[in-house]
Amino acid sequence: MTATLRDRFDLTGKVAMITGAANILGPEFGAGLAEFGADLVLVDVNGEGCERVARDIAAEYGAKTLSIEADVGDETAVSSAVQGAIDRFGGLDILVNAAATKPAGYFDALEEYSAETWDRVMAINLSAMFLCTKHLLRHFEERGHGIIINIASIYGVVGPDPRVYAGSSYEGQEINTPAAYAASKAGVIGFTRYLATTLATRNIRANCVTPGGVFSGQNDAFVKAYSERVPLGRMADREELRGAIVFLASDASSYITGHNLVIDGGLTAW
Repeated sequence: MTATLRDRFDLTGKVAMITGAANILGPEFGAGLAEFGADLVLVDVNGEGCERVARDIAAEYGAKTLSIEADVGDETAVSSAVQGAIDRFGGLDILVNAAATKPAGYFDALEEYSAETWDRVMAINLSAMFLCTKHLLRHFEERGHGIIINIASIYGVVGPDPRVYAGSSYEGQEINTPAAYAASKAGVIGFTRYLATTLATRNIRANCVTPGGVFSGQNDAFVKAYSERVPLGRMADREELRGAIVFLASDASSYITGHNLVIDGGLTAW
């Protein structure tokens, strides 16, 4: 019997690993996948926050969850996390690379940016995707399938508009878009396309999700300035990212690989 479209979105029996599971969007990705039946391995350097997300999702959706505290910029930690996930669930089907970082000096001007801060941003925003993918590839190949979803950013597609940041702040701190962030997120998109073309013969799909501005407590000046540059006239709510993750993780997107799904309220359509 041919599966219905509703059936193709079903993730029952699938296990997804999400890095950056305790950050701004990680809990939304986990909730979306769990709502459609997936069990979850949640990974974050913030162990307490990750455990809280795991408890909340398990309680709300009845999903089986495993919380792992790990720095995904460290290859030994990544290898251990992957093995721990496989030991617990018997296998993994989906990898969502969502880890990102804002280390000390993150918002410094480019001419004052330290190499150490640049390297740390690259290690978590980009190199961690390589490490997680590397340590799951053989497992995916043995299982005969795998899905990789990498989280990029609108500033991996277009340059930031400095006018948005006049008078802007987040949790009391002046903000901007650092060059390290933009470069790392552009790298995410390129890495995703590389994976898509080189892993297709192994039945492994790789796609990318590029969020535009997501409201997470920015001050009124930023919200107003950013929203005025978006055709829909507002920033995204966090839960509006859930559908894209479920779609790309499911058989509903079975003929899609190498795609960058931009969710920006029309910002790049101008």
